[in-house]
Amino acid sequence: MKRWMKRNTIIFIINWWAKKSSPAFLLLSLTVLISCRKEGDFNLGSKPQDSNIGVQFTDTVTLINKTFLLNDSIISARANNLSFGGYVDPSYTGTTYCEAYASVRLVNSNVDYSGTTVDSAKLYMYYSLAYGDTLSNQDVSVHEITTQLDASVPYRTNSNFVTYSSASIGERTGFQARPYTSHTLDIPLTNAFGSNLLAIANNKNNTDFQNLFYGIMIKPKNNSVASVITADYTTSDLARTRLIVYFKRGTVRDSATFAISNTPSSFNRVIDDRSGTNISTLVSNGDRIEEALTGNRCYIQSGTGITTKVEMPYLKNLAMVGGNSVIINKAVLVAPVDLASGYEKYRQVNYMRLLQMNTDDTYKYAANGTLAYIQGSGYPQTGTNYSVLATAVNVTDTTYRIDITSYVQSLLSNHLDNNGFIFMPVYNSFMTSRSVLYGANATDRKMRLEIYYTKVK
Repeated sequence: MKRWMKRNTIIFIINWWAKKSSPAFLLLSLTVLISCRKEGDFNLGSKPQDSNIGVQFTDTVTLINKTFLLNDSIISARANNLSFGGYVDPSYTGTTYCEAYASVRLVNSNVDYSGTTVDSAKLYMYYSLAYGDTLSNQDVSVHEITTQLDASVPYRTNSNFVTYSSASIGERTGFQARPYTSHTLDIPLTNAFGSNLLAIANNKNNTDFQNLFYGIMIKPKNNSVASVITADYTTSDLARTRLIVYFKRGTVRDSATFAISNTPSSFNRVIDDRSGTNISTLVSNGDRIEEALTGNRCYIQSGTGITTKVEMPYLKNLAMVGGNSVIINKAVLVAPVDLASGYEKYRQVNYMRLLQMNTDDTYKYAANGTLAYIQGSGYPQTGTNYSVLATAVNVTDTTYRIDITSYVQSLLSNHLDNNGFIFMPVYNSFMTSRSVLYGANATDRKMRLEIYYTKVK
């Protein structure tokens, strides 16, 4: 009994340190712990040792990578941001276009606009993100939506059934987007549109107004491609994104402000053309490409459904080593970015989760009905603890390192099915950034799983 308690106490300490510390600190701490014991030894390596405790390391677990198209369930309804424009990434993901659909809301209801003459009208889009070639000129146009948006519809990034007028009500051409700093893009609208909008809003409450005016859509004009602008349209700050009609009644000048709103709904539509790229055969939901056919590269793109699946088919061989069961102290998935992929221009996806999959390559759901993301803690991964994140916030972040210790231990203990997982961008509903990763069979900087483990006698 005493030996059993001693063993489990040490295992508990090892796992606690593993969660709180780096691998280097873990090894140093274990050395101090074990140096106080007369029996046993400490080792780091791949050779079995006759020891009571030994932290060992491996990064040779077989990984299988596939690039998938899973675009049938990317919900964009009432997204936090509106994205519009386009960019070309010729060697990797091809051409990407974004269209933003949004409702328009009255700021002031039951206002008399009769007898007014419109001087001008402008749409102001406040943004702090732009993606693509921000040194080239982008053109955008604005159109009136002709299908009433419905709050109950889960609009997706590939929804193509919302119609709009082909006639432009405004445009802005030849502008260069400014990434990572706050700017306002002002888009001139036609006076005819401004007059029509005031006529519709005349003496109306918001419900009656929205039953007559369905909203606006912003798109790249004539398929212009340079950059995609991601705008903030929170209705709480009308000094940012808004639509203003400037008018006069007689000699008195005035204006009417309208809010760009997600009520009843809004969404972003993403259109892509991957012709001529390594992933051009990804056309329909569920299509996939083996890593060997993409030059040992893996692809992920927000908003389009392009993602990478990671499989570890032989992981359970690690459950027993030399007749001993194994405790996982630390398991880190290392996913390096392809340094030749132009990541300085096409920044990496900044935040991603890891989503478990079913055997038929559909999303796995937890018992509570939520997506079964790999958790950062909570053995055996059956709860709703926070999801692990793969992050590349800065352009210099060229390697994703994701701690999946609890997930790996749950697999080895047969608490989870080993069907693999995919990278899921957090901001799928409004961003189009991409990452190109080295696959597990790349010559250099390959994707790998680094595991520190302890054999338990």
